[in-house]
Amino acid sequence: MKNALPPEFSREAIAAASKDAEMPYRDFVDSREPYRSLYKANPWMRAPRTGDELIWGEGKYYDTTIARKHSYWRDIALPVPTKDISQLRRDMHEWGYCLIEDALSSDQNERIYRRVVEQAKAERDIGVAYLSLAQQNLWSLVNKGEVFVQCMTHETDAIQAGILIEQLLDEMLGSGWHHLSYLANISFPGCHPQGLHQDQGLVGSYTFLDAPVLVNTVYILQDVDETNGGTLLIPGSHKHYIEGKGTFGEVPHPINLEAPAGTVMLMDGRVLHGGAVNRSSDLRYIITNSVVQPFIRQQESFHLTVSPEVLSAASEKFLWRCGFQATGTRSMVEGYGYYGSGKAGDPNGAIVHARLAMDAGNYRRLGRLEPQELDRQIPTLKTIQEKHELQREFAQNVVASIK
Repeated sequence: MKNALPPEFSREAIAAASKDAEMPYRDFVDSREPYRSLYKANPWMRAPRTGDELIWGEGKYYDTTIARKHSYWRDIALPVPTKDISQLRRDMHEWGYCLIEDALSSDQNERIYRRVVEQAKAERDIGVAYLSLAQQNLWSLVNKGEVFVQCMTHETDAIQAGILIEQLLDEMLGSGWHHLSYLANISFPGCHPQGLHQDQGLVGSYTFLDAPVLVNTVYILQDVDETNGGTLLIPGSHKHYIEGKGTFGEVPHPINLEAPAGTVMLMDGRVLHGGAVNRSSDLRYIITNSVVQPFIRQQESFHLTVSPEVLSAASEKFLWRCGFQATGTRSMVEGYGYYGSGKAGDPNGAIVHARLAMDAGNYRRLGRLEPQELDRQIPTLKTIQEKHELQREFAQNVVASIK
């Protein structure tokens, strides 16, 4: 028999008690910041709707050019490509982005570019491509070429600036960061612009002012400028966000990124940016690899995405970067990972063992147990614990003391 709810717990009573009630957190959670203040102070920044004709000559955010031609920015020393790590640090802190010169050698850039072009065309041809009116997104690159796996672990055979990039990411995010997503963005000729946004907007109205929780690594696979749609960005806009304590006042107009092929741009997740209008007659290709603090849920579920073939050959570093190291606060599988440190190579949190057993089709989950039924088939969790959880001895001592 179903028990009657206390009247205070009924839907009607709760609705009545919530009408015109003081709700301490609601205004903050529903504030739509920082975009509410941004658009109020900068109405020229509102994105055109799908199907609208683009308007030129009236100061819209997408109607811009590269920094050295821009009336506001041309006399300001904005970042230019450099290999000097000290300058890259200064650029990142001051402007929210830096440009790593020759981060990819010409051979490395060509290898990646050709693999992206071929894969993107094949996905369009068989009808599985992720398309919008503006661009094609090429997801799950991790399964689409060894070079992409090598880039995710910053192997210098694939990306010659890999060690430098890792150093800068560690400085900005701490050494425990992991991949949020890794995809190619392919802009169509004549495409509509993307609205200016923060990639760190995934944490909503919550403010992180002292350092970013997301940094973008953008691979420039072709020369980009105002013609083919170099990324729109507002230099220094992360500082406007910091000074406004999570809101925006008036901001300068954006520029188109200008950079040669082989450059890698690192960009603070608080910088306002967006996809530009491609005014050329050709497709424009870049790769975006977003990395984040490990408490942030990944945009791409690498636990499911990574193919068995890639997973079985994966390095400890790759597994770590893709979130296959669990701790007591994230990514556990039936509790496995509770003892994990979150560090690369820690067997106590290496949930790849659970995924490999699932791929093999022999993962047996631990279900409901009754004391008189303990002679059931051993669950896979127990096998994994015995092989990989080095701290099980402590747990067994606790069990013995209870008995």
